[in-house]
Amino acid sequence: MCEQKSLRGRHASGSKPAWAWAWAFAPLLGSPAVLAAETPNLLTDPFQFSLGTFILASDTKVRIDGKTGIGTDFDWEQAFGAGDATRFRIDGYWRFADRHKVRMLWFNNSTAGSKTLERDIEFEDVIYPASVKVRGEFNFDIYELAYEYAFLRRDSYEITGTIGVHYTDLSLAVKGQARIEGQEPVSGSIRRSASVGAPLPVVGLRGLWDVSHDLWIDASVQYFALSIDEYDGSVLDYKLALMWQPKKWVGLGAGYNAFAVDLDIDTGDFNGSLDWTYKGPMIFYSVAF
Repeated sequence: MCEQKSLRGRHASGSKPAWAWAWAFAPLLGSPAVLAAETPNLLTDPFQFSLGTFILASDTKVRIDGKTGIGTDFDWEQAFGAGDATRFRIDGYWRFADRHKVRMLWFNNSTAGSKTLERDIEFEDVIYPASVKVRGEFNFDIYELAYEYAFLRRDSYEITGTIGVHYTDLSLAVKGQARIEGQEPVSGSIRRSASVGAPLPVVGLRGLWDVSHDLWIDASVQYFALSIDEYDGSVLDYKLALMWQPKKWVGLGAGYNAFAVDLDIDTGDFNGSLDWTYKGPMIFYSVAF
């Protein structure tokens, strides 16, 4: 009996029992209920934003006409090379009711490079001849504001319809030794630029699936064609992404995105055509709250 009391005494005054350590570390580990509450639910959370970049292949065919003639149709990447580039995409939405969302998008692709031309290029009545090194600058921004309605909604997924508008903001510039038809040769370099802002409405479908409590699939497709006033063109955008969102402020994703803009434009600052596509894998960081 004395020995048993002694053992109980050493246990009480010596090392802590397992339940005591568990109690001490419980605030750090968090209860299952607390951990579940911290895991975001993209089907109910009001806000979600993501920022990503691309490993993509782009194809840009452009023609800029002048006042006296039709410009040259040429491949921008082939003419000026890849050069320095910045590419990013920001997506986000505000879910203001169970089935209703407002979505926004900003995509930017900017490149600048110099290369010796393989053939003559006529750009705004200026001819840049073959065998001359010319610099090309390309800046392309796409902004979207859209409304989404979930016409099919369940506990683990939703399918939404989208209607909105894309605004395409494009600027091009070419600089190098050149000549102007009907004029004396010019010493030094000539810079010509063109820019345009084109609003294009879009409609589409989007699906969001809860694969597990923190793994999601996001798929979307958007398309529209328009011919009005000085604009004649179409937009196609589709994306498939897998997102891991274990915490509200910690989320990672990877996917595939393709975007195509085909425009014929006749305005004061831009007369010509643009056929621009990109496609490739993307990675992004996301938050949801």
